[in-house]
Amino acid sequence: MSILSRCIRQFHEGAEAIALEKVLLLPDLPTMGARLDLRAEGVEDPIKVVGVTLRPVPDGPGLRPPSVEVLLFWEPLAAAELARAGGWHDVAPVGSA
Repeated sequence: MSILSRCIRQFHEGAEAIALEKVLLLPDLPTMGARLDLRAEGVEDPIKVVGVTLRPVPDGPGLRPPSVEVLLFWEPLAAAELARAGGWHDVAPVGSA
């Protein structure tokens, strides 16, 4: 069963930090500590899952937002520009369009 997930990559160097996100269709629900292979999404090596949040699925018409939020382990800040080029974008607040 595939799961529509909001994946969040974190980048830092010293005191500077940013987070980028992308909505992905994952083959199953990852668990904390699992390593996701996201090479098709521009991630060089498997990356560790450090958090999984289940979101309520709204009832009603229209597009349904991702029901799972996956937080990934910190990466070097230098990798953020390559991630942006691969379609990852600044994190938007939950529930925004």
